[in-house]
Amino acid sequence: MIPKTKVTIAIPTYNRSKLLKISLESALAQDYPDFQVLVLDNASSDDTEAVVRSFEDSRIAYVRNESNIGIFGNWQRTVELNSSPYLSILSDDDVLLPNFIHESVLALENHPQAGLSAAQAEFINMNGVTLQVAGTELSDKLPEGLVSGIEFIHQIVDGRKWILRTSAVMFRADALRAVGGFDLTHTKYLLDLNLYLRMAAQFDFVFIAKELAQVRFHVEQDSQVSFHSPGGIGALAVMAERTDAIAYLLQSPHAEKASYRQWLSERLLNISMRRSEFTSGLVPELNVSWSERLRIALQEITAVIPRGKRFILVDENQWSTNILPEFVALPFLEHEGQYWGYPTDDQTAIREVERMRQEGASYMVIGWPAFWWLDYYSQLRNYLSSNFRCVLHNSRLMVFDLVGSRE
Repeated sequence: MIPKTKVTIAIPTYNRSKLLKISLESALAQDYPDFQVLVLDNASSDDTEAVVRSFEDSRIAYVRNESNIGIFGNWQRTVELNSSPYLSILSDDDVLLPNFIHESVLALENHPQAGLSAAQAEFINMNGVTLQVAGTELSDKLPEGLVSGIEFIHQIVDGRKWILRTSAVMFRADALRAVGGFDLTHTKYLLDLNLYLRMAAQFDFVFIAKELAQVRFHVEQDSQVSFHSPGGIGALAVMAERTDAIAYLLQSPHAEKASYRQWLSERLLNISMRRSEFTSGLVPELNVSWSERLRIALQEITAVIPRGKRFILVDENQWSTNILPEFVALPFLEHEGQYWGYPTDDQTAIREVERMRQEGASYMVIGWPAFWWLDYYSQLRNYLSSNFRCVLHNSRLMVFDLVGSRE
């Protein structure tokens, strides 16, 4: 019988006894008195059980599955077996800082309408050393305090990069049960995002502006296999989740306004186009070849932009600015005439567009390799659509007239 406590820290695990030991140590070192640690061993073949039992701590409950029931099954068991008002799911390779429970419970008790709390987390390597993971600089810092669930969904649809690290999250158990726990709507790799969006449709979130966990970054992570390895399908799954998020917004009071429904339709079309882009990458025969697509795009550019004009080319440096000799194509970002990578933030991108306009750029061409900008640089997207006329928009190009009237 698992005793009832105020908080349960559940650790689903499989064949990671060495890392599990570190995670367990961090959980037991919490400065909060009323909690238990529930280890859910997914039929490990290593010495996981021996490692757990070596702690000889009455706060640990060990449950071993008779057979491996998969990631989804083991995570869902944390919901089924939990008897505490608050539940946190700690990955068996991550680390909690000593005040995680204290800060998380305080946030949830101060905001009874919140279904979960989410703190900040830092990345560490296999040796526990803090590191900066490539690509995470594009993530937005979580806000502080209470955020309505519908606002959270809106921001995700708009392109805000709010990433909740599961090990830094604490759930209100009643809210977790109300949405049915975890689901496999699109992929096993996004159990967390899928859950957060479904919870946000019913509950608010509270964000804690403190680092309360450490997320270990290594090649054995399922998320790394999905998102960072060749042929990874993580980005396609994210597009699917965001499409569902639009449906949740359509069911909200926000959708009573025609202008909001129009905005949602524009976001849906853009997200659907990006989803098809990822699908075509995985199944190449679904679309024309890359070279044929480029040939068509170049013809379209020459049809809408007068010869000799200077235009900003946003193409992730994949097309080359010399592809149209009858034009002056300027790379973006640009430094001394050379491609300078993607912007660090929206403000940098907008500032550079304005600078290049003042220096004579008449159009801005966004090619499909950079369509992800239209999601991740939401302020740039809104700046362009609000101030300049879009003279062409299809699955290959977006072309904005930077000089003519938007009307």
